Formats: sequence, structure tokens, C-alpha cells
Amino acid sequence: MKAEYGIIYLKFPKEAAGLNNDTPAKKNNAAEKKGGAVRLLACFLVFYAAVMFWEVFLYDQINGSLQGFPAWAALFALPVAMLCAFITGWIKNRAIGRAGSILVMLILWIYYAAQLVYQRIFGSLFSVSMISMAGDAISDFRWALLSMLKQSLVVLGVSLLPVLLYALCLFIFKTHPHYGAGLHGAALVLAAALWAAAVLMLPAGGTDDTSAYFAYHSSLVDTDTAAAKLGILANSLVEAKGMIFGKEEPPEEEPQINYAAAEDADDTEPMDLDLSPNILSAVDFRKLAEKTGNSSVKNLCAYFAQEKGTSKNGYTGLFKGHNLIYICGEAFSRLAVNEKATPTLWKLSHEGIVLNNYYNSFINWTTNGEFALLTGLWPDVSRDASSSSGNGTFIRSAKHLMPFGLGTIFNEQCGANSRAYHNYEGYYYGRNKSLPNLGFTCKFMNDGMSFTTKWPASDLEMMEQSVPDYINDDCFCVYYMTFSGHGPYNGDNVMRNRNIDKVKELLGETKLTAASQSYLACNYELDKALAYLLQELEKAGKLENTVIVLAGDHYPYNLSYPDRDNLAGHALDNNFEMYENTCIIWSGMLKDPVYVDEACCNVDIFPTILNLFGLEYDSRLMAGRDIFADTEHFAMIYNKSFITTEVKYNARNGKAVWSEGNTMTDEERRAYIEKYKELANTRYSNSLKMESTDFYRFVWDNTEF
Repeated sequence: MKAEYGIIYLKFPKEAAGLNNDTPAKKNNAAEKKGGAVRLLACFLVFYAAVMFWEVFLYDQINGSLQGFPAWAALFALPVAMLCAFITGWIKNRAIGRAGSILVMLILWIYYAAQLVYQRIFGSLFSVSMISMAGDAISDFRWALLSMLKQSLVVLGVSLLPVLLYALCLFIFKTHPHYGAGLHGAALVLAAALWAAAVLMLPAGGTDDTSAYFAYHSSLVDTDTAAAKLGILANSLVEAKGMIFGKEEPPEEEPQINYAAAEDADDTEPMDLDLSPNILSAVDFRKLAEKTGNSSVKNLCAYFAQEKGTSKNGYTGLFKGHNLIYICGEAFSRLAVNEKATPTLWKLSHEGIVLNNYYNSFINWTTNGEFALLTGLWPDVSRDASSSSGNGTFIRSAKHLMPFGLGTIFNEQCGANSRAYHNYEGYYYGRNKSLPNLGFTCKFMNDGMSFTTKWPASDLEMMEQSVPDYINDDCFCVYYMTFSGHGPYNGDNVMRNRNIDKVKELLGETKLTAASQSYLACNYELDKALAYLLQELEKAGKLENTVIVLAGDHYPYNLSYPDRDNLAGHALDNNFEMYENTCIIWSGMLKDPVYVDEACCNVDIFPTILNLFGLEYDSRLMAGRDIFADTEHFAMIYNKSFITTEVKYNARNGKAVWSEGNTMTDEERRAYIEKYKELANTRYSNSLKMESTDFYRFVWDNTEF
């Protein structure tokens, strides 16, 4: 017996690769169990090493260092590795068993490789809820995908090493990781036990909203934040669990309604300047709360009943009677504003109303930025959201009543025939359904407009085909979703190739990288479109009474960090500075700039414009705030980090950077942070509840206007 064990011991390196001795030999039951246990352990260790390699490798690739690497990733990798060992031990046939074992590891590599490539293209990890969009990504982003694959060949090759080494060991030692059937059940139970143990240990690291515990249990946290706490694969498994078994949602409590705060709004003294709240007086949330048994709707009514709404102010009606051109710029950012290369963008961004503390909340997904800009509400950016071309908050809104659609408001209150244009197919992201629901008559690529290129198409060509539609109208409201600024920013991009020589000529001698110049070349097409628009407005005598608004949909994620820093002229931090942006609010009637220092973001632009035009709306129902209103102002990033004039709060790690000269005590600072955390979380969650319950329809169906 000892001699037999000695043989096993001498063969251990072979067993550790996951191995059956190819020389047939009879073994007693004890030896069989011993050998099976060794093979199970060896297989477990191999898969654990592979998973940890990929977790560490991707974290470093995404963040540029291993600082802040989550220790929980190492803990959750244990049950994953045991599950892989369980799967690979079933097949007795050596050849098939080896191939099957390699296949399991190859599938793991494909998952991590897909995450890496996706992150390099879109600037974030993909969630399990977005897997359904794989076909869209391959068909609609084919050229971007191929370009990124070419750029990532070396990195992907390095990431493939665990698979290659594992396959090499199996075939050199002519072994495979089969073990006795009696150990299968034990491996599965052990995998479940290891996962349960990891979950039970989470509270030891804290339970606040910056903890791994919160990332595991909350359905509102975004994929990137959760993965940074739990590990990439662990977070995907948590997302999959939520999709299969449902989300962990605590029951909503019966709201305790305090109307005193809202009633205080009526105590203002009469003044020459109208400072009454921007609300619809016919909407009585107190009565509406009594008309529903739905806890989410009741809670929304209770919250809005306590809101005063933002007041009118000295800028209310400044643009009353004017025309509006409202533009969501594809990947537009302050980095696209260059005095030499994009002079029109430079002019518009330095005149009119200048927002010195504006942030773009979104890292990717165009329709998230569009929805916020067009409705003043937050889209669902949680890990449970699906933002594919067939899903997402924006397209779902097409099925809901949207009385505060930009087009609808201008049609009803200004007599406009609101129009919307986009230089791509209307079916994409469901704009042919969602935009009409916001009150717009639409034209898209191959549906009223044609273009010389498809991906991306020209913003200038869109302007040339659309401006004649409305330029002679007495009143117009026009929405544009541009396209020319789309990446990648290299020789595969037709907009870049169209304008790169001109941009190089305009820049002259420069230290900008090739990708930086390419980004400017793509946005030069937008600059030409705006120059044409200004020219046509001036010809028609409508330059003085037309307002132009331009904000980006998301951060230009196709720019690498070095190229981004190159354009900015210095290294930008990835928590706040990368989201600092430019929002243009320009009018020919404003001879001097109006500077605004309040922090604001995408959702604030819509209510600000409604107030500037003197239009009726209910500010209580908006997640955003009129930037001129006397109320609390803050900009929120998609991960719930926020910025005020006093502090920059990082929701991922709970750290706050206070402004110079801040004299608050520690206790006052803690109270300040908690106040704005609650505001950020409440306004975000309320937006999601409004969408999921079709709240506007409930309010309008139960209110007499």
C-alpha cells in the first residue's frame, strides 16, 4: 500500500496537471479516492490560478495599475475554480476529457477577452443584461471591433497564456482531469459552500454604499463599480443570478407624508419679479397618492408632494418667443473645442451662457445622454439595465406617456412643428418610436435623408438636407442627434479621412498625437455643420432670435487616456476631470457672455431651457434643476459620484475632496455629504420608478388640467 502511495507521490507533478497515469494498474478503493482527490485539487488550483491571472491582468489593463485591486475577487474566485473543476472531471475518455477541460478554460478566456475588448471600445465593462446585444455590436460596430482587435492582438495574446500552458501540460503528460463519481457531488457542494462563505463574509468589510456588500446586493449599482468591488467574473455571476432568480429588492415602506415643506412655498411676499414656483398647480400629489395602491406610485406621489419645486427667477422667459435648435453631439466634449481646428465650436462655447462647471454624466451609450438631455430624467445605468439598440430607458419611453417631451411642449405652448433629425437609421436605438413620442416629426438616414457615407455619416450633409425644412417657419424647435464625432479615431474612420488634411493645415505645428488630431478631424465635420447653420440663420434674418444648445451624449470613450490627456494639455483624473465638459447655450441676442459657476450636468439642461423660454412645466417631476434657480445644485456622474461648489465626492471609495477655503467642521461636512448622497440616490431612483410605472400617465389620467 505504501509503495503504491509512493508511486502516486512520485507522479505528483503529472497528477497536478490533472492526470491519469496512462499505464494501467489496479488500485484499491483507498488509492483510487486518494488519486481522485489529488486530481480534483490539482484541477481546482489550475483554474484558480487562471482566473486570478485574468482578474489581475484586466484590472491592470483597465486602471493602469493594481492600486485598489479588490481582495474579494480572490475570495469569489475560489468557488468559480471549484465549479470549473467539477465540470471538467466528468469525462472518462482521455482525449475527450482533455479537449473538454481545455474548452472550459477557453470559454473563461473568451469571457475575459470580450470584457477587455468591449472596455477598450466603449470605456466600460459589459453587463450580463447586455449579452442580448452581441449581434447588434458585431453588425453595427464591425469596423470598430475589427480595428480594436488589431490594436489588441499583443494584449490578447498575453491573456491567452493560461489556456496555452494548460493545454501544453495536458498533452505533454498525456493526462486529463477525470476523477471518481463520488467526488463530483463533493466538488459541487464545496463550490456552493465557498460562494456562500464569501457572501456571508461581505458584511465584515462594511455595509455602506461604498462597500462590496452593497455592490453585491444592490440592483442600482453600475457594472463598473460592482466589478471594482467584487471582481469582474464574480459581478457577472451576481448579475446572472439576478436575471435568473430575480433582483433582491426590499419591500417599499408605506410613505409618511409631510406636507409642511411644500406648503411653505406659498409664504413668499409679493414682488415685482415673479418668483413663483415652476409647477403645474392642477397636479395635487396629495390627492393622487390616495388614488393608487401601487407602493412605488404612492411613494413617488409622497415625495413630490413634499417638493416645493424650483422658483422662477430673473432669467425666466429670457428667450421667450425664440426658436430653438437642440443638439446632442456624438462623443462631443470640451476636448473637441479648439480655437484653430474647430473655430465655430470655439466661438459658440465662449459666447452666450457659459457653464463653467458642467459635467457629462455618462461614460458611454448615446441614448442615455439623449434621454437625460431631452427629458431632465435619469436613464437606468445600473448593471441590470440593457442599453442595446433594442432596449434601454429611451426606447422603453416610447410606450409611455411623455407630456414633457421637448417637441410636445413647443408644439402645444409655442405653436411649433417640432422636428428631429439623425444621420443614421431610425430603427437604431428605436429613435423612430421614442422621438415621435416626445413630439417630433422625424427624418433619418434612408427615411427622408440620404448620405454619401454610412458609418459615420456627415453632420454637414444632415444640416444641408434639414435646414430648408424649417428655416422659413414662424416658430421652430429642432432636435439633432449628430454622428460624425463617432470613433475610433484612426484611418478606418471616413470622417477622419475626409477632414484630417484640413485639420492638420489649421493646426500647423502641433504636439497633438495622431489620434488627437483624428478626434478633431471628426468633430471638424460638426464644426462645418454649425457654421452652415449660422450662415443660413443669418440669411433668413433669424440669427438674433434663435437659441442653439449643444451637449455631448457621453465621454469620448474611443480616445485612449494618453490621447485624451494630450488634447487636454495635462493628465486628467478618471474620477471627475474626465467628465468635465462643455455645454453650449448660445443666442445671437446675448452680446456679452453670462457665466454660471454652479455645478450641473445633462439632466439640468432641459429644465434650464424650459425656464429660459418661459414655458410651463412642473419642476418637481424633474431629476434635473434649472441652473438659475435658487436651490441646491450638483452634478452627478453615472456611478453616483457628485460635484458641488464645495466638494467632489467619489462614490466608489467614499472619499471627498473639499474646495479651498471650505470652513465646515467635520460634523458639518459629514452632514453635507449625506444630504447630497440622499438627493443623488433619490432623484436617480425616482427617475427609474417613473419609467417603470409609467408615472406621467398615472398623473395625467388622474388630473384635470
